[in-house]
Amino acid sequence: MGMHGTLLNCDEAVRFIEQIQDPVTKNLVNMAFVHLVKTVHLEKRDPPKTDLDMLFLVSSLKEFFAEHDVIARTLEGEKVGAWFDDGM
Repeated sequence: MGMHGTLLNCDEAVRFIEQIQDPVTKNLVNMAFVHLVKTVHLEKRDPPKTDLDMLFLVSSLKEFFAEHDVIARTLEGEKVGAWFDDGM
């Protein structure tokens, strides 16, 4: 049986999410956090192979999801960002 990682700093991650001021960003970060925790602990599928710092994850997701305009444009099908500068 393979080794599985642990979700670290979950309590700190929850407190971090609670402090996010923007309600849309807070909701998106929380949805992603809950999905990951549910996948690992309840569904027990695709567990991480190494430890995962959930505080780092949610703080990174906050920065990403705070870009509402970029997300909206991406959802409309626009290729947004430097990753697409090469003509993809």
